Amino acid sequence: MNNSKTLFFNLLIFSILFISSTNSWINCWMGLEINTLVFLTLTYNKKFLINSEFSIKYYLVQSISSINFLFFILLINFNLIDKSNLYNFILMNLNLTLLMKMGSAPFHFWMISIIEGITWNNTFILLTLQKIPPMILISYYLNFKMMIIVIILNCFFGSLGGLNQLNIQKIMIYSSIYNFSWMFSSIMISENLFFFFILVYMLIFFNLTYLFSSFNLFFMNQLYLMKSNKLIMLIIFFNLMSLGGLPPFMGFMSKWIISIYMIQTMNYLVLIMVLTSLINLFYYIQLMYPFLTIQKFENKWSMFLKPSPLIMIMSYFSLFSLIMSSMLMMIF
Repeated sequence: MNNSKTLFFNLLIFSILFISSTNSWINCWMGLEINTLVFLTLTYNKKFLINSEFSIKYYLVQSISSINFLFFILLINFNLIDKSNLYNFILMNLNLTLLMKMGSAPFHFWMISIIEGITWNNTFILLTLQKIPPMILISYYLNFKMMIIVIILNCFFGSLGGLNQLNIQKIMIYSSIYNFSWMFSSIMISENLFFFFILVYMLIFFNLTYLFSSFNLFFMNQLYLMKSNKLIMLIIFFNLMSLGGLPPFMGFMSKWIISIYMIQTMNYLVLIMVLTSLINLFYYIQLMYPFLTIQKFENKWSMFLKPSPLIMIMSYFSLFSLIMSSMLMMIF
């Protein structure tokens, strides 16, 4: 990253902290606008024309949602509505606007169409850091009945949408849509649990985007070219299983804690989320099909002969749950 990219990335972090700490809806809207403009600057690359298409689509969607957001907060702040009749309706529309801004189901189609125009580094920012400000604003006025419907929609769209995809970025997008359901579930329980889940998700997703970016992987057939590098394929496999919530990886621990809290009140919702996670695991395993198939004259155990420091560092986050699960259960 050059100096300008570093500056804009710091502004992006500042906008997230500004939104998290302010107590005014107008300041929240200003923080969202700063966040959008800074992210567009980070993704700009004049060498790629498709990047311009991404910038225009992203800006249009964010502008429409920001206008609606500003309209609804002006109605709330200046008491232009009758609180006994329309207040809950306005708050519900405010949440829907934020869902559109972050790309949650059923407003996720714009993310699918723009994802091919950006690099893996910008994909990481779009699917992790850009989710935090709208999620924090949604937590201020939670409509639990609407959130249950949104969680179910994210489960089905996120799990079924990735089955017929060959583009790895689109698979990660649908995986992110599915993980929205767990984020909304965690924020319905407590904000501490939400920040724990998003931290675990960011760590796992960073491992995957770092490896995909390092080897310039964008399509599933490119993984066959990686078949000889079994150490890297093994760590990608571990992180995908962790992202899918398979025990004993770290991704399972965060979902397990959320399930323990939710099963006491909304057990039917936990059942839907767990069953749809099996579909996610299916297309993760489908993604790792080149690694799981072994040729006849291939050394089956060569992957374990030369462990490297990269493997130890990148595996640490995915195998962390067995050590820390009991301590974190005491916290939450």
